[in-house]
Amino acid sequence: MGVIRYFIVFQFLILLALSSAFHGKKQHIPCKHLTLYFHDIIYNGKNAGNATSAIVAAPEGANLTILAGRFHFGNIAVFNDPITLDNNLHSEPVGRAQGLYLYDTKNTFTAWLGFTFVLNSTDHLGTINFIGADPIMVKARDISVVGGTGDFFMHRGIATIMTDAFEGDVYFRLRVDIKFYECW
Repeated sequence: MGVIRYFIVFQFLILLALSSAFHGKKQHIPCKHLTLYFHDIIYNGKNAGNATSAIVAAPEGANLTILAGRFHFGNIAVFNDPITLDNNLHSEPVGRAQGLYLYDTKNTFTAWLGFTFVLNSTDHLGTINFIGADPIMVKARDISVVGGTGDFFMHRGIATIMTDAFEGDVYFRLRVDIKFYECW
């Protein structure tokens, strides 16, 4: 009887050790995944017909066509950019990226973002809300998905943004890889 008791205790300890080994960091699996591109054409004083964003506050004499020093510190831009399924600016838009970014560091390129994807296509209808810091010089950076409406009602997750292309101070394209971890 003593051997059986030790065997049962031994089995219990092994099960306990195995269960605690699997209770480490929880692995999160996205409930939905989406990759989109948005295209930002910055107003430079000459391209009013094509511009999708504009600097609305600037520390350099309030001249909105002059950028604030090398890292744009203090500039605030609003945007209403087309969103596409691929990286071609001329592809059919599936929605608009609407919001703002502000340059918040004097010694490197960084921005703070607050924006919404307003999607209106046959595949997706609704909004996705984003907020967070954007260390622009980092290749892939994460910002928070803090909610949504329509097909994305109450969704939350992480969006990895990557600068896919840029042309000086006039145009840039972001690839946004969205992983939702809470889907309703």
